[in-house]
Amino acid sequence: MKIGFYYNCYKNRYATDKVLENTRKIYPNNPIFLMNDKGDDFTDIAIKYNCEYYYSNINILGGCEFVDNGKTLYRMGFPGEKEAKLYLKYILKAIEYCNTEYLILLEDDVYINDKVKVFPNHAGGDKNSNNRFCHLLKNPNDFNIIKKEYPKSKIDFWNLAGGSILHCETIKKCIKNTSFSEIMKFDQYYVDNHEPWHTNDCILNYILLINGYTCDKWTNTSQSNIKHPDKRFYNKNLSIEDGIYRK
Repeated sequence: MKIGFYYNCYKNRYATDKVLENTRKIYPNNPIFLMNDKGDDFTDIAIKYNCEYYYSNINILGGCEFVDNGKTLYRMGFPGEKEAKLYLKYILKAIEYCNTEYLILLEDDVYINDKVKVFPNHAGGDKNSNNRFCHLLKNPNDFNIIKKEYPKSKIDFWNLAGGSILHCETIKKCIKNTSFSEIMKFDQYYVDNHEPWHTNDCILNYILLINGYTCDKWTNTSQSNIKHPDKRFYNKNLSIEDGIYRK
C-alpha cells in the first residue's frame, strides 16, 4: 500500500473523531497509527476507525517554558531530549506498523480534501517563509557554521508540520543513522529551548536536511489535497494546557 498515517492525539475527542472520520472517507483501508500523547483514552475511537492504538505514558509534546525579553513564555514542543527521542521512536513504530511507502502526519487541524495526486521524493510539507534553523540562532551569521558542516544540505526552510508526508525508507534511514548527539551538535548557537530538535514541526525536517535530502512544498497544494492548519474541528473550550497545540 502506498500511504499510511501517523496521528498524534491528546484530549480533543471531537477533533480526533472527525479527522479520522474524514480520513476514512478518502482512505477507507489504509493503516493508521494513532498515538495518544498521555491524554484522554481514545481506545473506542481507534476501534471505530480501525487504527493501531498506542498510549504513551509520557506527554512528549508537553511543551516548555522559555524567556523572551525578560518574560517567561510557553511554547508547544518537546520538554526535553527524552521526549524528542520518544517521538522519533514512535515515528519508527508507525512506519513499521503501516508498512507503506509514505507516511502522512495527521493532527487535530489536518483536513484531507481528496487523494494525494503527486508524491515528493523524500518529504513534503507547507513551506514556511521563515528559516527557523537560521532565525532562531543567537547570531544569524552562525548559520554559515552549520552550512559548512553539512555542505550537501538544503537547509532553506522548515516545513514538516501536520499534513506533511514522509518517504518511509528515507526518514527511517536518517533516524537510524543520525545520533542524537549529532542532532544537538549546534545547540550552543541557538536560543534556549528553540534548538532545531525542540519541536515536532522541525526535528524530522532537520534530520533529513543535514543528511542531504529534500523537503518539497507540498501541503496546501493541489499535489497533496491536504489543508493545514484547518480549525473546523477544534473544541474551543480546551486551552493550550489541555492539549490544543495551536489556537
